[in-house]
Amino acid sequence: MIIINTPLKADEFKAKAEEKGLTFEKKVGIKMSFRAPEGADEAALAAELKKFFKADKSLNMIAFNVVTG
Repeated sequence: MIIINTPLKADEFKAKAEEKGLTFEKKVGIKMSFRAPEGADEAALAAELKKFFKADKSLNMIAFNVVTG
């Protein structure tokens, strides 16, 4: 499970995560949970997502974190 916490632009974060192959499961407050593809290294995927979001001009100024859970 990969968790993205963000108070703003949750729909954009969700769309970008789904582009990377994650499957959205649920959203509770600012916490969005995603299922990683079968056999994927979740820690590596979380780190890759964090870099991907920081490189995006529309998302890089928003407070967020990406963790495994």
